[in-house]
Amino acid sequence: MPPFLTDDWLSELASRGGALPDFEGASIVCQHEIDGAPDGKVRFYAVWQSGRLAGVAKGKHVAPDCMIAAKAADALAVLRGDVELEVSFMQGRVKVDGDYRRLLVDLRSWRASDPLRSLCVAMAEITD
Repeated sequence: MPPFLTDDWLSELASRGGALPDFEGASIVCQHEIDGAPDGKVRFYAVWQSGRLAGVAKGKHVAPDCMIAAKAADALAVLRGDVELEVSFMQGRVKVDGDYRRLLVDLRSWRASDPLRSLCVAMAEITD
């Protein structure tokens, strides 16, 4: 099982996320900055197009729609489904800058969809 946010973990996310079914309108580019991962602070971005993960890479995207910052423990809690993203946001555990409304409100039905939730749970289960 790959450690959280390592290259192997992100590769597995890309593979599984690319196989998700279409979800009309669920397109967003999210920049992530996660502190306290096994490799320290990790910066990566995810490009979602119609509900599928079209790309994920370490580094900084030139034009993300939003930026998500969290500690690794809080990011894992959201990934596992232990806490909703909105709750972590309201508690200040997860920060969302940029077009936060799109991520938190407009794409809520996609984030709550069975395929995406199943991906998140599966990724949490394989995380060392």
